[in-house]
Amino acid sequence: MMPFLHTKLIFRNLWRNRLYTGLNVTGLAIGMAAAMLIALWVQNELRFDQYHQRADNLYRINTDLRIDANETWHWALTPLKITELCAQTPGVVATAQLMRPVGLSLVLQRGAELFEEDQFAYVGPGWFETFDYTFAEGSAAGFGERPNDLILSESLAQKIFGKRSALGATLRIDSTEFVVYAVMNNPRSESSFREHVILPQEAWLKRGNTRENDAQWGNFNYHTFAELKPGIQPGLVAAQLTKLLTEVRQDTNVNLRLCALSDVHFDQEIKQDHIEKGSRRSVTTFSLVGLLILLMAAINYVSLTTARAQTRAQEAGIRKVIGANRRHIFGQFMAESAVLTAGAGMLALLMVETALPAFSKIAGRDFELPWSSPLPWVLFGATLLGTVILAGIYPALLMTRFQPLKVLRGGGTNGNSRSGLRQSLVVAQFTISIGLLISTIVIGRQRAFIQNKDMGYEREQIFSFSINWRQYRDLGEKRGQTMVDALEQTLQQSSAIAGVTRASESPVHILGSHSGSVRFDGLPEQESPTVSKIDVEDDFADLFGLKLLEGRWFEPGNKADEQNVVLNETAARKLGLPEPWLGQRFSIYGQDGRVIGLVRDFHFLPLHQSITPLVICSSQQWLGYFFIKTQPGKSAEALAVTESVWKQWFPGYPFKYTFLDDDFSQMYEQERRAGILFNLFSGITILLAGLGLFGLATFVALQRTKEVGVRKVLGASVAGIVLLLSKDFLKLVVVALVLAIPLAYYAMQHWLQDYAYRIELEWWMFAAAGVAALLTALFTVGFQSVKAALADPVKSLKND
Repeated sequence: MMPFLHTKLIFRNLWRNRLYTGLNVTGLAIGMAAAMLIALWVQNELRFDQYHQRADNLYRINTDLRIDANETWHWALTPLKITELCAQTPGVVATAQLMRPVGLSLVLQRGAELFEEDQFAYVGPGWFETFDYTFAEGSAAGFGERPNDLILSESLAQKIFGKRSALGATLRIDSTEFVVYAVMNNPRSESSFREHVILPQEAWLKRGNTRENDAQWGNFNYHTFAELKPGIQPGLVAAQLTKLLTEVRQDTNVNLRLCALSDVHFDQEIKQDHIEKGSRRSVTTFSLVGLLILLMAAINYVSLTTARAQTRAQEAGIRKVIGANRRHIFGQFMAESAVLTAGAGMLALLMVETALPAFSKIAGRDFELPWSSPLPWVLFGATLLGTVILAGIYPALLMTRFQPLKVLRGGGTNGNSRSGLRQSLVVAQFTISIGLLISTIVIGRQRAFIQNKDMGYEREQIFSFSINWRQYRDLGEKRGQTMVDALEQTLQQSSAIAGVTRASESPVHILGSHSGSVRFDGLPEQESPTVSKIDVEDDFADLFGLKLLEGRWFEPGNKADEQNVVLNETAARKLGLPEPWLGQRFSIYGQDGRVIGLVRDFHFLPLHQSITPLVICSSQQWLGYFFIKTQPGKSAEALAVTESVWKQWFPGYPFKYTFLDDDFSQMYEQERRAGILFNLFSGITILLAGLGLFGLATFVALQRTKEVGVRKVLGASVAGIVLLLSKDFLKLVVVALVLAIPLAYYAMQHWLQDYAYRIELEWWMFAAAGVAALLTALFTVGFQSVKAALADPVKSLKND
């Protein structure tokens, strides 16, 4: 009978105070839903590659190549034959290799249809024994025994074959027929291996003289993973491998390191790595934001519960008088908190399920709640338990401490101390909210700075496409050069195209850097400066609007310019080139020429990195990238013309292009997604703070109804009453602003250090966040204050 009575009383009390019940359930549900979404994202990041059964003992072999005393390159690549050294190293159980050709795409041909795929790789023996894949059709058993087998992902197989089975079907790649050996399930969202086509390593090694080239110890082209015996120290294995590699290369500048598979996703040092990168700082930041959101939801509950302590105190006092002990009262109020929190939890699960598709799109992951697995229930249970502990224990203990005689006489609730607690909680909420608001403003301004910064070159209305080495090889060098030249001339004749030029790379992101290839008068023999290099046509500067500071650009038909170079400002300064710079002898890769020009620095690397020395060379040979500048408003026409010309010259290859603005944005896509998520969760904190303040303001206005009535009878104005009821809350927001500013300033200064080029923190960013918080408080408190001030004083005083 007693449990039923307690249950009945709990639901009766929740219904009687349904406004506060609604505010508590809504606030808790929003907080729990946000925390669960963040937990899904964080868990996905931390579980990258952990689903492989051998993950605990798998390591990627990284290479540190010392260029000079001040510079070391970090690669995720090793020579092909590193597996031979692994076989000689005690503690290494097995190895597996993956090779991803840089800058190439795979063209699959089925009949007359062409399918281009960027995500592909060649894997060596033992790959599928080392890493776990699941298959929609077939299996990987025996894969690689024939060099012309391949494995497709389920999505690509459906794209090519529709609903038909792909097993045993034939696809043509570079005039070679390959057979579909198996169809694997699509890559998991927490996998570093995102390939949709997997081919045997032998298929790659059979190409031309690839086997001979890759067999050289100086070529680092392969991702190599080593499985160690349990308990073996990876540092010891790395030292043994480094010693063996040093002996065969006769080079002491190479050092090998073992990177645990769980750390591969977060390894930010690596150059030329196609694996998607994560940030431990982002994981920590979002984990903290999730906890703060949950804490703020709990604070709302505690604030409203303690505010209503006077009303509930009489209930607790009566229960004590009729024989209830502290344990019973504590249990009842904890049960009430549990019921309310459970209701909020169910609502939170509904919110999560509803928001998951949009959240997945924003985060760039395929999230889902696997109801049959323990994950959602563990998340739900942990969040529920944490919320009950945070939100329920203090109010329940508070109720058990009331002395019944004092309570029933109208005292004993210690309102002043609880008022101080509520004020502290409000300050804490708004300190968190204002701090996150400031962070949101700074992050948004930095993103806008990146998007709008003058990069030193023009990229608007310019799109690009490339001709890879396979296409060029198929045409034959002489005929290929003639056709490429003809293609360029044909495009230049279109009225929709303002200009055409070619280069070896895109100025948006010049990937290649070299050491030891540069020589000039005055450079010490022992120094090997690192430079980036790009080969261009003579009209490259005009199309991209590059600014010459000194000298001249390459001249059409000038044979001497094929040996000459143009440097950027940083190269002239940092390389130590003697002044005057113009006319100095300069050699790169044995190409002896002169410095004929100095171009203003432009950003060819992400803004996280400082501009480095760049050498620009003229080339009359094959250049793989075409850049087309369209006439204003004629982009669609220019694309149609280009595609038509492409199909005439390269009918066996699909036309693929990108606009430079899109290429530029793609470099910062991860940050854009993280910024959107941060904005979303910052908005949730403000919403929760507003909900809590609304509830408190409602309760305070109700408690002071008679006071307001008396003041109105005595002639108080509506504005005066609104000010009376609002000023205490607004003071708390001002205190929170004072506390939040130094904390946010320190955090944002630290965050901005990741960017070589960044904004400066300005006073208005902090002021804007403060104004937003004050307006939120003014709106939520002012609404109830105006409502109370406009109430009829006769109704509020008629019972007195």
